Amino acid sequence: MEAKTFISKKHAAAVEELKAIEAEYIPRRDAAQSMIAMTQKWLDELSLEKNVSEPEVSLQDVAKSAANNWTSNRDLTPQGRQS
Repeated sequence: MEAKTFISKKHAAAVEELKAIEAEYIPRRDAAQSMIAMTQKWLDELSLEKNVSEPEVSLQDVAKSAANNWTSNRDLTPQGRQS
């Protein structure tokens, strides 16, 4: 076999292998990029919802409301409620 024929066959085989790799790689890459775009969109939507729907509540506000709503054990017994 001549060297030129041998090298031509190796070249053709390498080109075919590269085409096979690209045929598998490109769809997988595109699918991964679309998944990244979709999840980024979800994260953006969640951050917008969080900023709009959840007002900031301070620890002092929570402590004040808890202190104003306490109930004693005496208030929970039937005798305590009657007197």
